[in-house]
Amino acid sequence: MREKYSFLLSFLSAVLAIFILNSCTTASFPYKQEFNTGNGGFTFVNTAQTNKWFYGNAAGNPPNAIYISNTNGGTNAYNIAGASTAHAYVDIAIPAGTNTTILSFDWRASGEGSEDYLRVWLVPTSFTPAAGTSITAGAGRIKVGNDFNIQSTWKTYINSNLNLSSFAGTNMRLVFEWKNNNNGGSQPPAAVDNISLGNCFIPTPMPASSVSPTTAILNWAAPSLAPLGGYEYYYNTTNVQPTSGTNPTGTSGLVSVNLSQLSQNTTYYWWVRSVCSPADKSLWISGGSFTTPSCNITSPVVTLSDITHNSASIRWPQSNHADAFQIRYRPVGSPSWTVTNVPIAQPPATMNIFNLTNLLPATFYETEIAAVCNATIGGYSHQEFSTRCDPFPPNVIISNITSTSALIEWSPVSTNSTYVMRWREVGTTTWNPVTLPVPPANTFTLTGLDVNKTYEVQIANKCNGETTLNPYSNPKVFTTERVCETPPSGLTITQLFPTSAAIQWDPFPGATYVLRYRKVGIPSWTEISSSVNNLVLTGLTELTKYEMMVVNVCNGITGNYTPPYYFTTPTVIYCKMKGESSAGEHISKVTLKPVGKKTMENESGASAYTDYTGVPKTFIEMIQGSTDNEIIIEKKWTGNTYNEGIAVWIDFNRNGEFDINERIFTSSPNSDNSVSGKFNVPADAFVSMTDYKYVVMRVAMSRGDIPVNCTDFKNGEVEDYKVVIQKKQVVNLLDQNEVLIYPNPVKTLLYIKNISRKANYKLYSVSGQFISGGIILDNKIDLSKLINSVYVISIEDNGNIIQKKFIKE
Repeated sequence: MREKYSFLLSFLSAVLAIFILNSCTTASFPYKQEFNTGNGGFTFVNTAQTNKWFYGNAAGNPPNAIYISNTNGGTNAYNIAGASTAHAYVDIAIPAGTNTTILSFDWRASGEGSEDYLRVWLVPTSFTPAAGTSITAGAGRIKVGNDFNIQSTWKTYINSNLNLSSFAGTNMRLVFEWKNNNNGGSQPPAAVDNISLGNCFIPTPMPASSVSPTTAILNWAAPSLAPLGGYEYYYNTTNVQPTSGTNPTGTSGLVSVNLSQLSQNTTYYWWVRSVCSPADKSLWISGGSFTTPSCNITSPVVTLSDITHNSASIRWPQSNHADAFQIRYRPVGSPSWTVTNVPIAQPPATMNIFNLTNLLPATFYETEIAAVCNATIGGYSHQEFSTRCDPFPPNVIISNITSTSALIEWSPVSTNSTYVMRWREVGTTTWNPVTLPVPPANTFTLTGLDVNKTYEVQIANKCNGETTLNPYSNPKVFTTERVCETPPSGLTITQLFPTSAAIQWDPFPGATYVLRYRKVGIPSWTEISSSVNNLVLTGLTELTKYEMMVVNVCNGITGNYTPPYYFTTPTVIYCKMKGESSAGEHISKVTLKPVGKKTMENESGASAYTDYTGVPKTFIEMIQGSTDNEIIIEKKWTGNTYNEGIAVWIDFNRNGEFDINERIFTSSPNSDNSVSGKFNVPADAFVSMTDYKYVVMRVAMSRGDIPVNCTDFKNGEVEDYKVVIQKKQVVNLLDQNEVLIYPNPVKTLLYIKNISRKANYKLYSVSGQFISGGIILDNKIDLSKLINSVYVISIEDNGNIIQKKFIKE
């Protein structure tokens, strides 16, 4: 009968195990199990084993856990003589992308060395452990940690670097395996509680700091993956560890928290955990303990240092027997204190330091410090000190500037200071010191200055009773007024061309001016009167060095001239111009037939721009005043024939610009192979007296448009040529010996003898440049405005012409 009952009991146990195995559900991630309401969905594989897994409240365990028992869960004990291998497992769904996680659980297992132990496995759900058979590594099965045994008290296992990437996106089976042999061992066997698997990592506690009788700071380091919900902390005086359901003392979004209202001379225990979400929190991790000291409110010993005009440093010994210190200070005689509370200094600091700021300069202060414990304020210390005068340089203002003096003003003014000024002419090295009036006076008239000179002034103060002078102010610069006799300042050239220069200088009220200039090396000056402070010199010679001076004239009295200002006229430079491409068309030939001179013909290939001014065979000679000179432009295309526009210029006045009146030929866009036209040479065109002084002819061809000077275009070509213009041959000259000019050299008036009343003249430079002309009145010409040089005068009388040279000095 007993055998039948035993068989029936075994059969029902097997059926129940199969039912439980088949009814296993999959838990979600993150996973937490504290066994508060049953076995947490665990499957126990105990069939035919002497020592089996059970869920319950066996003595020695927390209320509710899973554990090994040989008394059907009545005790957490095992039959040492009965060999067993039993398993408890739960399936957990691991999200895709899961990598590093943290696994923790509480455990207890004494057992026997390497024979009786608890093991933990991670296996695929396709693997089901079998009672009586140990799990081995391989085929996706991973052992966690070492063998768990030889511990008769509860421990917490934490693995914060558990890699579950091999199970990501699938279900994983967490297995607790108990194995014991049939020979020896120690009670109790395995017990497991408070299982946690997730990626809410625990923080790392650090020692508490700033511990005073009633305050402390708890500190911890964030885990590698900081929690989104910050942290929860918990502390008590009983060293009872919180559970997952324990309400925290408080929360913090930082890695520290300030505790207050603690009890003095008391030991506190504390824990911290990460909050990844309201439903996902890490384990509580212990931060150890700290002990608050006893309170001491004895008055501190205080020293003062680093006293300035607006600050002072207060120092007193470090002490952890007070919560804080209260500091108060005020000007002596003031009815109210400025009060502030400061925390105690923390080791390794040996001194408390507090800086008083925003103090008033040159003021007598008193300051007091007291220790504070549990809101009780101890006795105050007492010190007095005086701030220095304000060392910062005053603001300097200069006004009432005359030709020889200036009014100096400075502010703010401190009544407990003396002030010193120094001044000098800008550019010199020696300062002139001046002791200024005693405050509250703050002005001084600086006299004995020179006219139209630039000076700089600095002012510094010195605190009464001190020998050190405070820093000087930044230099304040001013210039004394000019007088009419003073040479004008600012003489300069604003524009300079080969034959002209624009001049300007600083004006002087009520003055007119005289500017004189000459070629360097010529003994006499050309003088020009002006009512304004600018004018334009014309008739200058290219590449020539000049000097000039200017002077004020006030009420008919001439002042002093400026020092010589030297300048050199530049040579002619022409603007750049080209076609971007000449691949489709180009100028194939340029022919110029000047009247009275040989024809120039130049055949050429394609080029965006070509400068022929240095090619002798392309030089062009023309006669001043000639008419009906002919130019012929021939075109050539590669492939398609396009309409081409033509423009030709000659810089007749050699000013470096192709003016609109110097455009000698244009041709609207057409597809003619050749275009031509005639033009005249102006009677006052520049005459080339030297080989390097010539004018330029520019020929431009552009597809679809007439070229614009100094402007590049897309398709076509530009060519430059050298043109030498000569004076027209003189015929029917007057008798050179009959017509006389005198004096020679001449200063002002040039007299001409033996001419009629209808005679007129033209003046040229020796380089051939036309200067002026007109009718000869009363047989004389006023040459006072000419600069000193050599000139050619051409006199025409009744169709006859003579030319003579003279010197202007």
